[in-house]
Amino acid sequence: MKIFTWSPLALALSAALPVSADVIITEYVEGSSNNKAVELTNTGSVDASLDNLSLRLAFNGATSFGNTIALSGTLAAGESYVVANSSATGEITDVSQQTSGSLSFNGNDVVALVDENDNVLDSLGQLGNSGNYGKDVTLRRIDGSTGRTDASSAFDASVEWQSFAQNTFDGLGCSGVDACDGGGGGGGTFSCEGETLTPTYAIQGSGDRSPLVPDGSFEAEGTYYVEGVVTAVTESLYKGFWLQDANGDGDSATSDGLFIFTGDAPQGIEPGMQVCVAGTVKEFFNLTELDATDKQWEVIDTVGELPVTDFAVEDGETLDEALERHEGMKVRLTQESDLVVTRNFGFDFDAFRNNMVLSYEAPNFKPTQLYIAGSDEAAALAAANDANQLFVESDLKAPDGVVPYFPGLDAEQGYIRIGDTVTNLEGVVGYSFSDYRLVVTNELVASDFVREEDRTAAPQTFDGTNLKVASFNVLNYFTSASAIGGDLNVTCDDQADADASRGCNRGTKDAAEFALQQVKIVNALTAMDADIVGLMEIENNGFGENGALANLVTELNSQFADEADHYAFVTPAEADLTEGAFLGSDAIQVALIYRPAKVSLQGDATVVRMPEQHISGESPDGETRQLDKFQRDSLLQTFGVKDQSLSIAVSHFKSKGSGCYEDWVAGEFDDDPADLQGRCNEFRVSASETLGNALAGVEGDIIALGDFNAYGQEDPMRVMTDYDADTAERKIVTAAGTSIAGETLDETAREVGDGFGYINLASYVLGEEAFSYTFDGELGSLDHAVGNASLLEKVTGVEDWHINSVESTLFEYSGRFTGDLVKSTNPYSSSDHDPVIVSLNYPDPVQKFKLRFKNKSIFWVQPTVNGYVDEDRPWLRWKTNRKYNQNSEFLKELGVSYGDTVELGYRLWGFIAIPCGDAVLEENTRAVFKGFQCKIK
Repeated sequence: MKIFTWSPLALALSAALPVSADVIITEYVEGSSNNKAVELTNTGSVDASLDNLSLRLAFNGATSFGNTIALSGTLAAGESYVVANSSATGEITDVSQQTSGSLSFNGNDVVALVDENDNVLDSLGQLGNSGNYGKDVTLRRIDGSTGRTDASSAFDASVEWQSFAQNTFDGLGCSGVDACDGGGGGGGTFSCEGETLTPTYAIQGSGDRSPLVPDGSFEAEGTYYVEGVVTAVTESLYKGFWLQDANGDGDSATSDGLFIFTGDAPQGIEPGMQVCVAGTVKEFFNLTELDATDKQWEVIDTVGELPVTDFAVEDGETLDEALERHEGMKVRLTQESDLVVTRNFGFDFDAFRNNMVLSYEAPNFKPTQLYIAGSDEAAALAAANDANQLFVESDLKAPDGVVPYFPGLDAEQGYIRIGDTVTNLEGVVGYSFSDYRLVVTNELVASDFVREEDRTAAPQTFDGTNLKVASFNVLNYFTSASAIGGDLNVTCDDQADADASRGCNRGTKDAAEFALQQVKIVNALTAMDADIVGLMEIENNGFGENGALANLVTELNSQFADEADHYAFVTPAEADLTEGAFLGSDAIQVALIYRPAKVSLQGDATVVRMPEQHISGESPDGETRQLDKFQRDSLLQTFGVKDQSLSIAVSHFKSKGSGCYEDWVAGEFDDDPADLQGRCNEFRVSASETLGNALAGVEGDIIALGDFNAYGQEDPMRVMTDYDADTAERKIVTAAGTSIAGETLDETAREVGDGFGYINLASYVLGEEAFSYTFDGELGSLDHAVGNASLLEKVTGVEDWHINSVESTLFEYSGRFTGDLVKSTNPYSSSDHDPVIVSLNYPDPVQKFKLRFKNKSIFWVQPTVNGYVDEDRPWLRWKTNRKYNQNSEFLKELGVSYGDTVELGYRLWGFIAIPCGDAVLEENTRAVFKGFQCKIK
């Protein structure tokens, strides 16, 4: 029996107060689910009546009490009285004297003992304060403390209370800080002696469920006793410890490990201990576990940690199947495991924590990057990707900017890239949120990430290239915040709006962050060294000197000493701009920058107005909604390149993030549509068709580039390229309710015709697995450059320069969620999209000239060039002319071309030389023979 003694001061105070004041709260249990209880103890020397007392509760920072639980009966001196939630576990209700469904509180709620006059006799927590003081713990009153009568004063549990782990019930029913001796919940001594032990591998079995759990059920009947060696103890992602049979059964189809769920961090359990535990075998959302929340276990011995098992995927099995064979075990990844990073360390919205994802042999690819949306192949790849993921976790949530198992994370040296093979990583295999998870138990160093493709300082250089065109998303490059000082964008109401946390400025509002963003993007553009660049996500705050576009170009030009390398930006005609200043109506715009020394502008830029959607519809649930959706305008400019024209159209189509009319009426407004193309697909089809029609009358070479927000085999890109309307099994349709500049485009959905026949340059040169973006652990291209047939003849190379998609977002300019992580000015993680760079060769224009010999005499003569006579046509009759140009065989044989200096002359009668003199071959050179003389004109 645990003993609670009271100090003379406490006894003196109790004597001076009414008998009811001798009753105080001595234990508080804030357990999982409904496991809530309050223990009262009579600290006086005489019996006390409970009839006029009650427990009062105040919730979530309330300043007054809400629920009331009336008490009754007599409590003998020195005895305790337990009030419990009526749905609490039997360990609690078995020792309670009163139960109530109203006794439900969390760790920030005030619990008070109150008399009939509303006098507070004792309390925990502070009225009006919603801060946690007792979340997920059991509190027991320290010997000698007294009742706390002011529930509005600051409360610190550590002053008069001792804290125990969540779901500790073994002190209920007897006052004091020690467990009850033979009484209270779970107070007895547990032993496996004499019990029948079931091996871990027999509980796991060879399938994806325990053979002990009946079909249609999630737990086995009865209690099972299991013995093994502890491999890990976890208290956050999984609450319990991991047990593994020391010898195993030698069958690779059955796991030797098992997760023991205890509901909290088990006290006194450490890796290397031999433990026997009793509990219920369960399939907890497909994780085979032993539920031991009643704390029935004993430590038998400390035998040291078991050898770790090297993880391997066998021939013919998926990664998921291999992980199921190891569920509950501690494993190690080696280079032979062939597990590579398919999603870099970052935030997982499903588990709501930071983690990293691995896949087997190669990163996963977006199904619609490789296969037509809605096809069997796309569906099969989606299923294969789902079975090819291992989430790498830390037990405790990672602090901002920290990879807990990789303390050497560094923007310059210790980085992680998608595609890296992960080695020497150790952890236990669990399953939750519909995926297998490796809870890491060791730390890695940079060399444990083995990579085949590392960072490159600059894009590839292709032989013969004399012009480069690129596409680059600059990740919300905004200058309108007060700290930066740019003009307001078209969506801003005022400067306060631009400075607000959720205002019209989508970029950073911090000067230091902007400086980092600027230098990273400028360093990336400098290394790209492209002659024409299409930009996306730059602030739409005008084309003046105080706009984001001018800001970026000015800083970029400062990197080049030679003015021939400087950039200018394309400015549309004022009449084509919103309010005469802005490109469209969104906070961001597309833009074009170019080098005037390399290319010239041919005509004005064209603003390609994009469709809007204004239509109401009814969802499958019967709810009607008005849908008003917009897209950013595209920009088209024709450039002169030597003697040819190159037209560049830069676009940024509607994103997949929010729904359109078609998603609303299909019941997919908040979910990824079944065809895997994301929301607003038909709206992007309308944009793609609009862009293609705008380019239809353009002559010369064409590149349409930008962020199309569509993967390689999705409908918008097929419309731009090779879609065949006659043979397609699945027809591509436009969005309904669309218009352009107030003119109706499509009232209802309409099938599109054949694609426009452009060639996706990255796919053509690099293959279908070209990528520029990653999302949810899958690679693909949202950024494209498509060209026409004449352009293709000039392509020397194409590169998706992987400076962003494979890198960690922690290294981006934003300091949100990155804590004290040191950033770098290098170009890596300058954006979330890779630039697409197209290298071209435009041959020098053919330089034409004419050379004319004119005989004004009455004699036959022989014209000569550098003393040679054209043997095919040696004679020039009287009163006749002869013409040569750059294509003449006679001059080619002499090696003569435009700009050369040649010696011209005649031979009278074939043997008398009449010199004309030297002449430079230009557009029109004439050698005239008259009166026995020759003159060059």
